[in-house]
Amino acid sequence: MPFSPILACLNVARSIEYYTQKLGFQLTWQMPSNENGDITFACVKLGDAEILLGVTEGFVQPEDRDKRGIGIQLYINLPDSVNIDTVYAHANASGATITQSLQTRDWGERVFTVNDLDGYNLMVAQQVRAKE
Repeated sequence: MPFSPILACLNVARSIEYYTQKLGFQLTWQMPSNENGDITFACVKLGDAEILLGVTEGFVQPEDRDKRGIGIQLYINLPDSVNIDTVYAHANASGATITQSLQTRDWGERVFTVNDLDGYNLMVAQQVRAKE
């Protein structure tokens, strides 16, 4: 069963743009705009990982909006069909908020970390050689 977190976003349309333009995700679907023309819920995907983007109203109290994402890191394990070096190069060139540069860990995993517009931290990873 896949795991699809729902992230509370101040502006879903801007979050969609950030994930698709800066991080290389694809928009898989979005709800029709509401009466104000705002998108209130959508889904973006990178490899096999899906992230749902929703509004903060009714989900996060106004006084807690600056606390979203504290203590949480979303781990995105890329399949072999997606090249992590390409994803990183695109994110870096696009001006994404990279918090840890791409590196290869001793056990053969390549990773980098990046923050989204709402302060959520994503670790993007890919196994590049067999565990020893």
